[in-house]
Amino acid sequence: MMRCCNCFKGSSYRRKHELQRQQTVAQEEQFKIEMEHLFETHGNEGVRLVELEEELQDTDIVNVIPKTKLKEILKKADVNKDSYITYTEFMNMYFASTELSKREKSAMRKFVGVAVYNIVPKTMREDFLQNYTCRPPPIFMIVISIIEIVAFIYYAIMIQRSGGDVTAFSGLPSHNPLMYKPDRRYEAWRFVTYMLVHHGYVHLLTNLVFQLLLGLPLEIVHKWWRITIVYVCGVIGGSLAHSVTDYNVNLVGASGGCYSIIGAHLASVVVNWKEMNYKCSECENPVRVMTSAPFRLAILCILVFVDTSMAVYRRFYETGVSKVGISAHCGGLLTGLLLGIPVMKNINILSWEKKIGWLTLGLYIIAVIACVLFNGLYPYYPDTDFTECC
Repeated sequence: MMRCCNCFKGSSYRRKHELQRQQTVAQEEQFKIEMEHLFETHGNEGVRLVELEEELQDTDIVNVIPKTKLKEILKKADVNKDSYITYTEFMNMYFASTELSKREKSAMRKFVGVAVYNIVPKTMREDFLQNYTCRPPPIFMIVISIIEIVAFIYYAIMIQRSGGDVTAFSGLPSHNPLMYKPDRRYEAWRFVTYMLVHHGYVHLLTNLVFQLLLGLPLEIVHKWWRITIVYVCGVIGGSLAHSVTDYNVNLVGASGGCYSIIGAHLASVVVNWKEMNYKCSECENPVRVMTSAPFRLAILCILVFVDTSMAVYRRFYETGVSKVGISAHCGGLLTGLLLGIPVMKNINILSWEKKIGWLTLGLYIIAVIACVLFNGLYPYYPDTDFTECC
């Protein structure tokens, strides 16, 4: 029995169409399950309409669904006009809307889940303590601290083998490829790697205490990638500030990064002031009191005052020890303050905070460019040393 070509093509087309339909149904069922799970974290109230719209407009969905159409569809989905979209409202819009094409629904399945995931639930906005989670775990502060300890042990062994001593305020060979040296500024990596080496065990221990005591709690809330950006930029800001003020003095230590963590803490306290004070008037819970904005601010100010006072004393009044790079501390602190607002996690973003964030980011970039130009144009640095190092 023979079949004509047209019949065969028609049968093949129907099978292909049926497979596509089944695949779409399976994808939509999976999409429903994922959306239900994501919306559960936002409670019965749902997701704020404005935030969902902003998150979606930051994705590639706008290449498929025009912004005006997307805004109109989401507005219609908010049936009760309370400026929030619940799971039921969203799914009714998705399945019942005649305005969405198959391609647009496919884009919805691809991008809406990410957008809802990125929106902070209202309960977490109100209660800052709920943002303390170890998912992902705080890894950067621990890893960088271990690297600094290993570097210190390595150079301590080298010094002892050469007959030298490692003391509270000494214990680093003057010729090493990591230290910032004004006569070797062409080795640009030194503007960053100086953070890995320290003069003496007191210097190392002080920085370790600062970055672990202050950095770990900050990393638990704001996550490792934000802390990495602030810390490394603080190290760069510290070395650049040092290079334009103490332009004939070497620099070692992670103080620039540590002080950027302090600056980021201060910025976080400012932008999350209300959330940090959630229920802190209920003094029955000491944890809430110790994590409240005023308490944090007081502790940070005390730490900065004590450490800065000691640094000033050692720099100008104590003899026989390595000098402290005060400008590196200041550069790191300013970096943390400037980048803390745009980079660190803001539990409830206000319009003025966005504007301030862009302004402070711009100021940081301008400051970095100015310092780089100063390094290139200032004629009174020590003569450049082109000899082989180490």
